[in-house]
Amino acid sequence: MGCAPFETIVSILPYLDTYLMDIKHMDPEKHQRFTGRSNELMLENAKRIAAAGMTDLVIRVPVIPTFNCTKKEIQDIAVFAGQLQGVRKIHLLAYHRLGQDKYEGLGRKYELEELIPPSNEEMEELAQAVRMVSDLDCQIGG
Repeated sequence: MGCAPFETIVSILPYLDTYLMDIKHMDPEKHQRFTGRSNELMLENAKRIAAAGMTDLVIRVPVIPTFNCTKKEIQDIAVFAGQLQGVRKIHLLAYHRLGQDKYEGLGRKYELEELIPPSNEEMEELAQAVRMVSDLDCQIGG
C-alpha cells in the first residue's frame, strides 16, 4: 500500500526489487466513500516512488463490481499509471470471495456477499480498455 508517510516508504525502497501498489480508484470522494480513506496520499506516494527510480513499481488494480468495474474507471487508473516515470506494468486483479470464511470465523457479517466476481470475458474487456489508453504491459492476475 502507499498510505504510509513517504519518509517511511523511502526508507525501505533500497531493499526492494519490486514495489506492488494497489490503486483502487482515481476519484478521491468515491474512494473515501467505499474504503473509508482518501486516495490522495497513495496517489502522491505512487508519483514519488516512481520518480525515486529505486525499485520497479507495478500498479495493481483490484477490480471490484459496483466500485471500479467500468472501462472508464479502469482507464483512468491506467492513464495515471502510464504517466508515472518508469512504470511498465499494470495488473488487473478480479474480485474474489476467498476471505469470506474469515469473516464468518470472526462472527462478522461479510458485507460483499451479493457481489459477483467479474467473468474472464469482463476482465479481458477491461485489459483491452487499458491497452487502448496506455502502453503498459497489462496482465490479468498478478
